[in-house]
Amino acid sequence: MASTPPFAEPIKLVVWDLDETFWQGTLAEEGVTPVPRHTELVKTLASRGIPSSIASKNAREAALAQLEAMGMRDWFVAPAIGFAAKGSGIAALIEALQLRAENVVFIDDNAAVRAEAAFACPGLTCLASPDDLAAALDQPGLAGSDDPKFTRLAQYRDLASRHDLRAASGQSAEAFLRQSEIRVEIDYDVEPHLDRIIELINRSNQLNYTKRRIETDEARSKFVDQLDRYGHKPGIVRVSDKYADYGIVGFFLTLATLREYSLRQFVFSCRILGIGVEQYVYDLLKRPEITVVEPVAHPIVSHESVDWITEGGPKGEVAALRDRKLVLIGGCDMLQLSTYCSMHSTEFTNRDVRGLMKRLDDPFFILEDDTDRIRRSETRGRLPAFDAVDLEERDRALADADALVVSFYRMMEYNYFRDRDGLTARFDEDALRKLLASDQAIWFARTMTFQHFSHEERSDLVRRALWRLAERTPADCKIIVLTENTRKQEHLPNPLKLRRLYNELVAGICAASDKFVLLDIDTVTSEEWIWDDGFHMHRQGYFELAQAVKAIVCPTPEPHSTTPPARTTRLGTRITASVGAKFRFDALPHRP
Repeated sequence: MASTPPFAEPIKLVVWDLDETFWQGTLAEEGVTPVPRHTELVKTLASRGIPSSIASKNAREAALAQLEAMGMRDWFVAPAIGFAAKGSGIAALIEALQLRAENVVFIDDNAAVRAEAAFACPGLTCLASPDDLAAALDQPGLAGSDDPKFTRLAQYRDLASRHDLRAASGQSAEAFLRQSEIRVEIDYDVEPHLDRIIELINRSNQLNYTKRRIETDEARSKFVDQLDRYGHKPGIVRVSDKYADYGIVGFFLTLATLREYSLRQFVFSCRILGIGVEQYVYDLLKRPEITVVEPVAHPIVSHESVDWITEGGPKGEVAALRDRKLVLIGGCDMLQLSTYCSMHSTEFTNRDVRGLMKRLDDPFFILEDDTDRIRRSETRGRLPAFDAVDLEERDRALADADALVVSFYRMMEYNYFRDRDGLTARFDEDALRKLLASDQAIWFARTMTFQHFSHEERSDLVRRALWRLAERTPADCKIIVLTENTRKQEHLPNPLKLRRLYNELVAGICAASDKFVLLDIDTVTSEEWIWDDGFHMHRQGYFELAQAVKAIVCPTPEPHSTTPPARTTRLGTRITASVGAKFRFDALPHRP
C-alpha cells in the first residue's frame, strides 16, 4: 500500500471512482460486489462533516440503481456518472461546491485517470485505493468536525442543485476534445494486422458493439476467409491527437449487398472511451445497420455531432515509432508510455483476473520456459499470476521485437509465493490482500508457501530476467532499461535508498553488454511532472519519456550527415539530456 502524505489543508470532500474502487468488479461487465469497509468509510467521513461524491465512467442510471440497491445512493452528493473526462467533471464539482482543489481527495484505481484529474485540478490529492484514505483517518487533515445530523452533506446537496454539474462538465470536456486535435485514420490493408485485430475483438468489451469473438483456430480461419468474401469490407481504425499516437484502436467489418448494408464487426479499445471516435467512424460509414450486443459502455451515437475529429494520420515526432514493434514490460505506467511510443506495441503489464490484479513484471514470467508445466498446473488457474497464454504471447512478441522497454523495480518487492508444483510467482499486494479476505483464503494458505528472498536474491532475479530477455530477443533488438525516479523522495528515506540501490544494480547490468541501454528517468523527464508516491507522472512526463525512447530506437542523423549515427556500443549508456535538447551519451564507469 502506498503511503499517504500529510494533507496540506483540511479535506472537505472525497470523490470516489466506482469500478474496482468503491466496489469490486466492473458494473458494465461481470457485475460488482459491495465492499463493506468502503461504505462504512463514506459514512464515517460524513459524520465528520466530509461528504463524498462520485466521478465514474458508467451508465448513469445503472450505477445509481446499484447504489440504491446497496443503500448508498443518498450518501453521495452530485455524483458525476457518465463518459465525460473525469478531470473536467471534478473541476466542475469543486466549482459548484465552492471549494478549492486542495480541499478535495480523488480515489481511482487507474493511474492514467488520476494523472488526468490532477492535471485538470492542480492541488487535487489523488489516491489509488480507499485503503490509503482509511489509513490516514487519524491525520489532522481528515479530522473534520462532528456532524451527527449530516448537515454538511445537505448543504452541499443544495449547492449542487443550484449548479448544473453535468452541463458544466460536458461543456468543459468537449472544449478539451476540441483543442486535442484528434485525428482518425482508416486503413483497409488489414491482413498485416490480423493478430492485433483479433486481440482487439477478443479482449475489448466495453466498446465491442457486436461481440463476435474469434477464440479458436477454426473461428480464425473463417474470419480470414470472410475478409475476402464478396460484399465484405474490413477496416482498421487508428487514432492520434496532439498528445499521443494511440495506434490501432478499432476495427469494423461491413457487409453490403442488394438487400442489406450492415456491420458484422464494430469494436474499439477502451483507450479511446469517451472521445467520440465510434460515432465518428459510424457516421463516416454512413450508419450501417447494426445489432448491438449489450452490455456496452454507451451508445454508438452519444453526441449531436462529432465535429472535433478530422481525418488524417498522426502528427509529431513520436509518430516515427509507429511502424516499430515495441514490447513493454512493467507496471501500469507502461501503458501510458506505450500510448506515446508506438502503433505496434505489446504491453505486459497489470491485467485483471476475476477482479484481482495480475502483475507481469514478475521475474518468473520471464524465466519460466516450460509452458506445458504451467498449463498442467491445477493451482495456476485460480491465482492472479501469469498463465500459459501469457507465456505464449510473450514468446511471440519477443521473437520479432524491434525494441523492449522494461521497468523491473517492483521485482525488488516481496510477495513471492511458491505452490505445491514448485511454481513461483509474484503477487500484487492489493490482489493478495483481497485474496486472503475472500473465500479462497484457506485454500491459498494450504497451497502456497511464502518465499523470503533476500535483497541479494531479488537483485539476482532482476539480473537473470534481463539476461533471459537478451537471449530471447533478436540480436539487433535493444533492451531499454528504465531507472526508478529518485526525485521528491526526501520524505521517504528507506524507499529512496532502495530506489538508488536498484538504479545502481541495473546500471551495472547494462554496462556489461551492447544489448542494453540504460534510460535515466531522472534526467529525461521534468521533475514537475512527478506526482503521488513518485511511481507515476502526469501525461507530459510520459511524453518526454517517449521522446527519449524514440531517440534510442529511431536516432536522428546529425545535421549535414548522410549516415545515421552509430548505435551505442556499450550497454551502460545513460541518456542524460532533457527533452527538446540534443541528446548526449555519457558512458557509465565500467563494472566487472
